[in-house]
Amino acid sequence: MRIVTVCRMNQARSPFAQAVLERNFPEDQISSTGVTAIDGTPILEAVVEIAKNWRVPITQSTSKSLSKASADIQSADLIITAEDSQSDVIRNLGYHGALRSYEEIVEDKDFVPIDPVGLLPDAMSRELGKVGALTLRAALDAKGFPHAHNIHVVIPHGVSDLGVALAHAQMARISEGAILVDGDLRAPIINEIEDLGLEPIFFDVDQIGLLETPVVNTQQILTHPRQVDFPERYFLSPSWRKWIQQLAEQAPVVIITAPRHSRARRLADSYLASYMADEFTVISA
Repeated sequence: MRIVTVCRMNQARSPFAQAVLERNFPEDQISSTGVTAIDGTPILEAVVEIAKNWRVPITQSTSKSLSKASADIQSADLIITAEDSQSDVIRNLGYHGALRSYEEIVEDKDFVPIDPVGLLPDAMSRELGKVGALTLRAALDAKGFPHAHNIHVVIPHGVSDLGVALAHAQMARISEGAILVDGDLRAPIINEIEDLGLEPIFFDVDQIGLLETPVVNTQQILTHPRQVDFPERYFLSPSWRKWIQQLAEQAPVVIITAPRHSRARRLADSYLASYMADEFTVISA
């Protein structure tokens, strides 16, 4: 598949999206451009550094204008844009193929990445995390989801909603005959698991690509035993995606993520576990 990612200046969102796709789908031909990009402008150093920390190396060192990317655009099987207005620009160039924008994929504006140019590192990381998740979602929508069973994601609205969200996830798991997964790698919900009387079955996220598909009962939950500083390393990797697919071949999957909002983070990075979901539920007690 030929995929082109598009943003404004091709210095942050689209080159990062390109890198995420290259890591996950090395068999595809991936490129990026910007609707107002100036050829040869360096990709932002902060974006390159964040991508390096997340093991998603940026392969494009400088920006590419629309005119330089014209052949890539016209031959693309899928074009992913950061904003609806950029989709309009691409259509006006005569492109008639599949086109998705982040704004079109999700209605909730909290999850739509803004241009991170000029943001502080933590805020830039948040926006790039959204870019990664929505880029993978767009690609998977185009390729077709390969899992056999439903993937249901439960997102607590805030930290105080964790217990209620886990209880809801457990009820959903029982009604669906599903496998329950704690997807908050930064802060596994050990206390809430104990309060609900569930038995934790630990998986090592660093070995996730080598793990056999676990068998769990309705009183057990798959969880990670320690805190992870950069959950994006795993959620944006092919190993996480393939592991969740393997679980979903066995049975439906219910994933509970980090809270949507907390004092420390406006949008928690571990929400990225949700990008493969067929169904979303946000819990606010």
